[in-house]
Formats: sequence, structure tokens, C-alpha cells
Amino acid sequence: MTLATADAETILRSRLGEAAKPPTDYVVGFTTPSGKVLAIHREANETRIWFQPPAPPNLDGLRLMDSASNGNSNINGPLLPLRATTTLRVEVDSRGALNRFLDWYAGSVTGADLTPNVAGIDPHAFREAFVRFQALVIAKSGHAFARFQEGLAAVWESYKPRLRDYALGLLHVGDWSEGDIGSGAILNRMIEAIEIQDSRSNLTNNLVFWQNRYGHANRDHRALLEAVSNPKLRREIETLLFGLFRSGADEGATFDRLSDLTGGKYPLLAYIFFLKDMDRFMPIQPTGFDRAFRMLGIDFSTLRQCSWENYAAYNQTLAALRPLIEASAGLKNVRLVDAHSFCWILSTLLKLEAEGSIAKVAGSKDDGRILGGREKSIIAMRLSVESTVKSANGQIVQRILKNKELRMTSAELEQLIGSLLDLQENRCALTGIAFQFLGPEADKNLLPSLDRIDSAGHYERGNLQVVCQFVNFWKSDSDNAEFQRLLMLVRGIES
Repeated sequence: MTLATADAETILRSRLGEAAKPPTDYVVGFTTPSGKVLAIHREANETRIWFQPPAPPNLDGLRLMDSASNGNSNINGPLLPLRATTTLRVEVDSRGALNRFLDWYAGSVTGADLTPNVAGIDPHAFREAFVRFQALVIAKSGHAFARFQEGLAAVWESYKPRLRDYALGLLHVGDWSEGDIGSGAILNRMIEAIEIQDSRSNLTNNLVFWQNRYGHANRDHRALLEAVSNPKLRREIETLLFGLFRSGADEGATFDRLSDLTGGKYPLLAYIFFLKDMDRFMPIQPTGFDRAFRMLGIDFSTLRQCSWENYAAYNQTLAALRPLIEASAGLKNVRLVDAHSFCWILSTLLKLEAEGSIAKVAGSKDDGRILGGREKSIIAMRLSVESTVKSANGQIVQRILKNKELRMTSAELEQLIGSLLDLQENRCALTGIAFQFLGPEADKNLLPSLDRIDSAGHYERGNLQVVCQFVNFWKSDSDNAEFQRLLMLVRGIES
């Protein structure tokens, strides 16, 4: 695979701005923000870049050439430093490789920063995790993972490049002009590129939480919507977007300022950068990716860490997984978006396993135990009830506690809890959220908890339901019908 010089020149112009001097038929060169220069031979069939030392670190898709061959007379004027005997030349095989080279050479990240938080990836641990990944894929789909273009991976993940293409068609970045800044035109196009729900093309943007299901305050792009009627905010956001997509503004400074303006909405910012360049930037859902990273033994977290430094490390972590995926799956040319899909599929399958939606597989920490997560959760609920009843039978402990009686045997209670879970289809009785069951990957807020429908009543048949732990905490001693009414109002439904 080779990168055409015309494509490389387009990338260089988008990253570094205008050429350092008027291009000739043979050479075009650029100056980086730090003052270094580089150039490409425009008539070559592949992209070969002259640049100043030092040599780059080992970057995927780059080959350092034995000879600089920098005697071309068109290397003159501002490009004259490239005539030095120390000049180096590298061959670049893809857009992603060129962007990685520019990240290093133009100073966005240093050579040492290219793999922060990534050095801890243990290849042996990854291979073990990949075996687990395969087992989960088989348990869910009945077929082993072979490649990203088929099977479960294709069904779940192939929409992302299509979604990006659709969004770029709405953005019309090439039509933006500086005169548009402050008018709302750029902002409205970005909002359109976020709020994608097209049944004809079967595309919905689920990379950003934009729909008004749970209130305006919870929408990721809330600040963009509010900027439509706020001239000062509108101008600043449009200035940042124009700089990012059209004028080569500093990506790190742009990311951090957008983070300030949007309240640190990580999925929103990652989506915007994904639209800019799919070879370098990926979408993010912090909770999900942190779950995958834990499983892979990667000591790196993105939750509540919305910053350029964290986002750069996140993308570099995904990039570092590419050769490991290639080696374990026997694949070639695994893309950054494939590494992203691998982590998301793994995270989703781990969540489904924790919810009891797929069977435990080999490699699970609970493997080999007699009790599964659901059975252990039932026992935990029974023990909790028995403890509550024991300490609440009218005893005085700083205050008089309500009398709570358990009106069945322990065995009968366990059987009742099991039947309630079956009746509720392993979902919370009040919210419909799927339970997770006891296990190493479980979210404790989503574990099942036994709740009395009438909080003044006893633990007896007809007065019990199973809810998520956080729901039981929120409901406390509230009236069940009133609590249900408030929950439905939150969903926008009046009962």
C-alpha cells in the first residue's frame, strides 16, 4: 500500500497551512509551528518526505530510507536546510502513517509521548484476553471472530465509517468561509451532523448522546444548541470549529477550549475530532472503554478525564493495540477504527455477560464455581433481608426502627426471588434496566435488590419486587405508586 503524493500534499496543507514557498512541479515544502521544514517530491509515485533530524521513533507505516537523495535544485529558499548532509528521508504508506509522522515531527506529541500509558500492555495478557474475547463472541453469535468485515463485528460496528461519511456530507466543510464565523451557519451544520437519525439509510448517531430523552441538561451537545441564540458563544465555538477543520489551528488547544465551553462532554469532542480525521481520532464512551481496558490489563482511565492529554493517550492506546490484534487474529492492516471496534465489542460482551444475557465463558474469574452470578445474587438478597429483619424488629438503636417481618422460610424466599427475576425477565421492576449479577465486571448500582412495594409492609408474597440497587436507594421509604409516577415523568410520560 502506498500514499499518493497528491493525497499527502492535501494532508500537509490541512495540517501545516500554506507551502513554505511557491511549489514547483517537482517539490513542495512546508514549515512546522516549531520552525522545522519538510518537503515531498511531487512527481514520485509514492510519498517520500525529506525532513530534518533526528530520526523518528518506530512508527507503523513509515520506512526510513537509506539515502536522503536531497540534491534536487528545487530544494531552495526556506527549504534550504533540507540540503544539509544530515537530512533524512522517510517513505510513507498511508494517510494514518503520515499523520502519525506529523504528530511527532510537528511537535503535537514528542517521541516519548507517542505511547504514554501504553508501555504497560502485556502481550501475554492481551493474548489471554483475546481468547476470552473469542469465547464471548462465540457465546453471543455462535461463530468465532474472523475479521472485522464479517460476523458479529460487521453487524455491530460497520456503520461507523458510513456514519462519518454521512455526517461529513451534512457538514460541507469545503464550503465554510471565515465570513461564516458568527453567523450560525457552521454551528447549525455541526448540529445537523450530530443529530443523525435517517431511517432510509438505517443510520443513527449513537456515538453522541444527543436525543432529548432524559432532559436537555443531559444532552452532550447542549452547549451547541444554546449557542444558536447566544452570539458571543456562537462566535467562539464557530471560530474553534473553523480553525479545527479549515485553518490548521492547534488541535490540543482547540480540544481543551471546546471542553471548557461544553462542560467536558468527552463523547461530543471525540466525535468532532473523529469527523476531522478517522486515521487519528476515535469516538469514545468512557465507561465502556474503561471496562475493556481493565479486561486487557491496561492501567488507563478515561472516565471524567476529558482533556487533550487524555484523549491523545486514548488514541495512542488504541493504536498500540493494532499489532497485537493482528498477531492474535492473524490479520493484516488492522485500522485504528478496528482497534476501537475490538474494544467496544469486548466491553459490550462483558456487560452482557455481567447482566446474565450470555453464559459465563472460559476465562471468567468465576469459572469453575458451582454458583453463577444470578444464584449468588439471590443468596445475597436473601441474606440482606434476613439481616434487615433481624435488626429491625422493634429494637431501639438511636431511633425506633419499623417492624419488618420475614413471613417465609429462607428456602421459600430464595425460590420467590428467583421466580420474581424470571417474571421480570431479569430487569428492574421500576425502570426496566437489565440487572447485572455478582461477578468481577458487575456494576454494583445495577445489581438486583429486593424491595418492599409497600414500605410499611413486611417481606411476604405480594409485597416484593426486585429493583436495581440504586433505585432501591433512591426510593427509600417512598410510596411505590408515587415513585413510579415520578419516574414516568422523567421519561416524559404522564400517567
